[in-house]
Amino acid sequence: MTDAERKEVAGGLKQWAPGFLKNWIRQRRKQRHLAERHRQLADCIRQDDLFVVGHPKSGNTWLTYMLAILVRDDRGRDINLANIGQYAPTIHARDHVIREFGDMPSPRIFRNEGPRFAELYPRTVFIVRDPRSVLLSYYHHCVHDTGESDWPIESFVDEMLEHGCIPRLEPFQTRWDAKLEEWIGRAERQPVKIVRYEDLKADRGAVLRDLAAFAGLSPSTELIEEAVRRGDFNSMRSEEKTVGAESYGGEKGARGFFVRKGKTDSWKVEMSADVIEKIEAAFRPGMKKLSYLD
Repeated sequence: MTDAERKEVAGGLKQWAPGFLKNWIRQRRKQRHLAERHRQLADCIRQDDLFVVGHPKSGNTWLTYMLAILVRDDRGRDINLANIGQYAPTIHARDHVIREFGDMPSPRIFRNEGPRFAELYPRTVFIVRDPRSVLLSYYHHCVHDTGESDWPIESFVDEMLEHGCIPRLEPFQTRWDAKLEEWIGRAERQPVKIVRYEDLKADRGAVLRDLAAFAGLSPSTELIEEAVRRGDFNSMRSEEKTVGAESYGGEKGARGFFVRKGKTDSWKVEMSADVIEKIEAAFRPGMKKLSYLD
């Protein structure tokens, strides 16, 4: 190597080294920060905590609403769609805020559509729904939140399939199939109960009794019946008209309702054949596993 070549290499290293060092330091700080949050969370999670996880609009709030009635027992009568966060906090992608609920009586329920430290969860209910219904319901939810009534469902679905989320709204979300595979895998190494939305719709009582046993609860028959009754979509819609909904900031149907239809096949009439085919092509393996496709 000539002197000129040595100087060229040395100059290149001088330019490259500072950037590499800054990036290395940044990554090390991030790792230490995550490790500290992991330690803090491990110290404040209780072994009877219950986490409800699922893709948006998979029935997370619906299921949590009924479970909270069972968990809170006599105080369950005070729970409604507007104040449910007081009984079952939403911590989407913010696991660290669990530390703020140290005064909440056990067992606690947390809703999290974007877990960061799921390996620490002592018990998780993963609720899954037909992705055709999920994307349709999530589309209406996002239109409500943004007020963009001219947002074509075709472009919404394309964005969801490409990114797994709407980056400007909920960048922490992952694709329906990725989340499903993650929790199928977790169910093999930690306590996870997978619940299909459609099974909950068909027989709320049976699913709630099964989940109560999974969570170590012993609700009375009367309490199960109350949760089933109040979990009826007509009952929930009536309640939302009266008190509003937590997710919509207490609004009472100003641009639509949080509790829409609760149907399992609205996508057949509200989506074009092209959009349906795109969703089925993208999620075919997972849909077959859960019997959403023959």
